[in-house]
Formats: sequence, C-alpha cells, structure tokens
Amino acid sequence: MRCFAIDLDGTLLNKEYGISAGNQVAIKKRQAQGDVVTIVTGRAAFDARRILAQHGLNCPVIGANGAEIEVGQDRQYFLNRSSSRTIWEIVRSTNVFIHIYLQDNILLPRFSLAALQGGDRAFQEAIQAQLTQYGVEEVDEIAIDQLDVIKFMFVSPDRWRLEHLEQHLLQLKICSVTRSGANNLEVMANGVTKGTALQDIARAYGMTLEDIIAIGDNQNDLPMFEVAGTSIAMGNAEASVKSRATYLTSDHDEDGVAEALNDLERWEQTKEEQHGEHLGHR
Repeated sequence: MRCFAIDLDGTLLNKEYGISAGNQVAIKKRQAQGDVVTIVTGRAAFDARRILAQHGLNCPVIGANGAEIEVGQDRQYFLNRSSSRTIWEIVRSTNVFIHIYLQDNILLPRFSLAALQGGDRAFQEAIQAQLTQYGVEEVDEIAIDQLDVIKFMFVSPDRWRLEHLEQHLLQLKICSVTRSGANNLEVMANGVTKGTALQDIARAYGMTLEDIIAIGDNQNDLPMFEVAGTSIAMGNAEASVKSRATYLTSDHDEDGVAEALNDLERWEQTKEEQHGEHLGHR
C-alpha cells in the first residue's frame, strides 16, 4: 500500500476549480488497488470535503496546510490566542485582505476588502480561489481573543508589503508562515506544515514516509517534498518546486494528476533502467 498526498489548487483542481473526469477515474483506480489518496490542501477542510463530494470522491483530508488532520484520529492545531492577538494587531493596520480560518467557517473583515483594489488582471485571476471559497462570512467586528484560529490568510497585489509582513512574522517566531501563491501569505501554528501532516499520515496508516508520494505545485507543498519518499511537481509548478521534485507531470489543466497516478510505476522502472533525462522525470 502506498499513499498519494495531493494538493488541490493548481494541482488536482483545474482552472475552473473542478476535478476532471480523468483525475476522478485515476483516483478511484488507485483506491480500488488498495492505495490511499489523501488531499493535502491550504483550503479549509470543510471546503475540501465539499469539493470532493461534488465530484463523487471520498478521500481523507488534510486542511489548512496541515493544521486540520482528518486522517486517523481527527485533530486541529490552533494558533494560541496570544499569538493570534499579536498577528491581528500587526495586520489589521497593514492594508492586506484578510481571511480568518475557524473550524466551521472563514471570517472576512469587511474593512480588508479595500486591500484588493489596484491589482492587475493577473492578480484578480490569481485570487479567485480566495474570493469564491466556501464558508466565508463577512463581518464588521472581530473579537480575536475569543476565537480559536486555525489559519490566517493575507492577500495583497503589493508583493513588497507581503514580504515585509512575512519577515516581521518570522522574526516573532510565534507561527508558521508559507505561501500558496505570489500574492498571499498563510499563517498557522508554530511547526505546522504539509510536511508534518505527512508524518501524521504515515503513523495513521502504519507506513513509512518512503511509501508516500506527494504531488503539488507551490511553495506550501515543498515541506511535503522534503519528507515524502517521492515528489511529483505539476507542469504549471513554480521553478523552485520543479527543481526539488523526483518527477515532473503535466499541467493541472491537462490531467497532470491522472498522468502521475497512472504512470508512476512506469517512471520508476524507467528510472531504474536508465539514467539521465526521460519523459516524466528529472
């Protein structure tokens, strides 16, 4: 038995945020063979479950970049309230768009909507996943001290502002910070990453990390690549992600996940028999 840990946006989901028929068939085939297919996403777990159900899929879910574990014994890793308060004090005057992930919904402070103004067309297209995400509730007031926060998401067309914010948060050493795109920051409890989630997966299924194949496209997927036995980068992945992958597959709009699931054993055999460049692997 092997486990395929698959990212959603930019990986399993196409540009219309759907799961293609080819990807659906490939996942069900792997499951029928006894393999585990787990979704490991920056999205809220409840949002990921909804997307899977819409496409007739039933997979374990790791949400919020590893802060929500629905594999084995369910658990959540919340930011402690002192850290949440410190982060909130910093960002509420930083002019960034804000999502606050809770267990059952996502809070959107209305004042932060103004931070989306001024972005170009590419920026507006890139943030559609955030704007259309399921479970978002617009609010006027935030009592941050009374909330159990799973994740903060910050978005801005001003990348310098995000880089400055990222450095500020990292210097505090009170949280884990990552990105799933050039125009966002995602903030979780200290030590939480998709990589730590893979360790939970391995324990839950009684397998080693060598038995896990990670598939992704962006910076928040790199912790998975660092610990998984095999890593597969999408054709649309960032160059830094491709350079650290075991194999390369096609674009998320070209059934790249299905290609990886269907062809992995052939790639592995080819890699053993030949050295150097070959279709499908570095």
